[in-house]
Amino acid sequence: MLNPSESSVSATYGPSTASIKLLTLAPELPSSTALTTALTQPPYNIRVSLGHSTASYATGLSALQAGATCLTHVFNAMEPLHHRNPGLAGLIASSSSSEVEKKEETKPACYYSLIADGIHLHPATLTLAFRADPTRCILITDSIEVAGLPDGLYPGNAQVAHPQRKAGNRVTVEGTETLIGSCCGIDDC
Repeated sequence: MLNPSESSVSATYGPSTASIKLLTLAPELPSSTALTTALTQPPYNIRVSLGHSTASYATGLSALQAGATCLTHVFNAMEPLHHRNPGLAGLIASSSSSEVEKKEETKPACYYSLIADGIHLHPATLTLAFRADPTRCILITDSIEVAGLPDGLYPGNAQVAHPQRKAGNRVTVEGTETLIGSCCGIDDC
């Protein structure tokens, strides 16, 4: 993981970013606001999504104001929704970033993705989030490489070094309840 900075764009992706259309970043990291602004404007024109984050609601609103337009797999790899501190998940209910006080320019409300496999989110949570604004909700899957294979133990890989236990459509780190992913295609969701 690299801390966000404009110089890390070319260092990370090389001189051409033409094939990059969307990336996810944690808005609470140093320099992420400046990076978001830079990435969403020429010459990059990359859509920025927020995720894998411990950011507060206010930090998320600031990132939307800087140009972010999406939330990556809401409720997963982010702080849980709390009634007094909604975190990034609370942004699904915001109608626009005009909630950021003293900002003249308003941005459209963000899109948000939900992993709709019945494993990552309880059905009630999925329904609640989907109903917040179905026109901005993107249903996705978190299907991983062992999809279609029989239940059993599989070796780790470059992304998850630990052995992976597949049981039905659920894949966990062997010997734990830590969810690695699922084996559901979007048509199964």
